[in-house]
Amino acid sequence: MTNDTALDYVDRALRLAQKRHHHIKYNVIGGETLEPMYNSIVQQLIYLHNVITGEEKDKTKLWKLTFGMYATKEFEATDPIFEDRLGDAFYIASQIRKGLKVKLPNQVDPNFQDKQKRLKAAYPDDFDV
Repeated sequence: MTNDTALDYVDRALRLAQKRHHHIKYNVIGGETLEPMYNSIVQQLIYLHNVITGEEKDKTKLWKLTFGMYATKEFEATDPIFEDRLGDAFYIASQIRKGLKVKLPNQVDPNFQDKQKRLKAAYPDDFDV
């Protein structure tokens, strides 16, 4: 993860969001009530991916992203690895929308490596999705 790019962080969040969305949609009884939120997260991450790759030129929508709020409000206590992935992607989005040079999570968080080791041990099926 130390050689990752902003796109790597966003794509990691996107893959896990797609996994969670699929699980909610097809494997959870009553999942239809949560499906719109997960779909929204996936769509926002696709948009962010496209901004980073240059496919999307309109950056005004970066100010309307809500997946960071979901990360903290909905997943911090119940799904720490999903919260981590969404939080990292939102951190990158917030820098891009302000026109800043992007500093990656591993560059600013002194506990980044320890946190990733704990997440990998606790969530091996989701860590490298």
